[in-house]
Amino acid sequence: MIIEAGLGVKALIAGGGIVTGIALLAGMTGGAKVAVTSADRAELAAAVCAYTDRPRPATEASSTRRPPRSETARAGETSGLDREQLAHARIIVDTAAEMGLPERAAVIGVATALQESHLRNDVVGDHGTAFGIFQQRPVSGWGTKAQVTDPRYAARKFFSVLVTVEDWQTEPLTVAAQTVQNSAFPDAYAEHEDRAVEVVAALRPPGGWVQTASRPRSAPAAEKSAEELGLTAADLSAVRSSIETAGSLGIDRKAVVADIAYALHDAGRGGAPPTDPGKARRQAERIVSVVAGDLCRELAGEFSEDTGQTEGTGKGLKGASARAMTAVRAALKMLGVPYSWGGGGAGGASFGIGRGARTKGFDCSGLVQYAWAEAGVPIPRVTYAQWNHGTRIRGTIRPGDLVFYETDPRVPGPDHVGLAVSATKMIHAPRTGTVIRIDPVRRSGYMGAVRMN
Repeated sequence: MIIEAGLGVKALIAGGGIVTGIALLAGMTGGAKVAVTSADRAELAAAVCAYTDRPRPATEASSTRRPPRSETARAGETSGLDREQLAHARIIVDTAAEMGLPERAAVIGVATALQESHLRNDVVGDHGTAFGIFQQRPVSGWGTKAQVTDPRYAARKFFSVLVTVEDWQTEPLTVAAQTVQNSAFPDAYAEHEDRAVEVVAALRPPGGWVQTASRPRSAPAAEKSAEELGLTAADLSAVRSSIETAGSLGIDRKAVVADIAYALHDAGRGGAPPTDPGKARRQAERIVSVVAGDLCRELAGEFSEDTGQTEGTGKGLKGASARAMTAVRAALKMLGVPYSWGGGGAGGASFGIGRGARTKGFDCSGLVQYAWAEAGVPIPRVTYAQWNHGTRIRGTIRPGDLVFYETDPRVPGPDHVGLAVSATKMIHAPRTGTVIRIDPVRRSGYMGAVRMN
């Protein structure tokens, strides 16, 4: 059932577990960006990475907060940097730590910024097209001018691409930095390595450094992570999908935390009394930081795959029609609804047939038929007929495209379909016992895609 929460947020409580209602927020939050997924996968990665930032006390809220006097003095004495430069170096160091990256990442970041801008944010380069401490170019997909001149955004963007560089932790600094920056002076970064090492050592984060960058977790590790966060595996999967959706919609981190905290407070597992609101809030803060950190690294990897280069030119939503966007939004509202064999269709969720007779929901083809019906476009009900409807496409997949799979080689032709929400992600109803969720497009049995005319 859907339960109204504060701040206009909704939480969906299903089967004793929590499925956060972020996907429902598109029409409820006044300032939300009306998009289902980012037009640039690197932009989406940066948005999700931003959720790893916990709220700071007012005295630390500024993006250019000063390091404590002792750190400033020690770092300034060893590096010869002034207060402004050290403030930007601190932002780079803090951002690397917040993203769960090792000390080596911070060294690469500081050395790169020293070369690109001397750690000054007002530098304009490359004939007026490059800005900020990393001299990132909006025309190359790094973000708007306002974004790349926000030092925290710029640092997150830099690290989101750095972690996609193969063997970046063991490659020479100049190689790792050049792969990200594509500079006309590829060897210049090495000149700043010793100075960067000194600065990073002096500005060491309070929590210390991780030894290596985290990799996407295996299934057993993911289960362990769910247990550590006080969630079931199903809850963790739902939260991951919700955070990714929230990032693409431009929803504020506070709303994400409030949504999860409300669900934690109200769920009352197994007849247990509701969780104390304060405790639920603290748990939600931790869940968002940890899950967003994992997604941050994974999405950064996807960005690299999508663009085939280190400067973001991902196509994402570009070229998607208004009807396609309506179809995707309709499908996203069904996140967490159960799979029902033979269930669902143009009119919405329904009880299925056979093994789906007792479950109200959708099967794969019923979900995509419903989504496109909501956009005013009638399409066939069954997967094979959908495969032969519309236009087969080659090249970049767009939101709203139908993506098809052959999961049973004994039966020729497609037997599963999903609805693309980006070039790399789809929403689908997988199989009996699962719920509607977001998964990668590229998976075993992929046959191709069809675009509605």
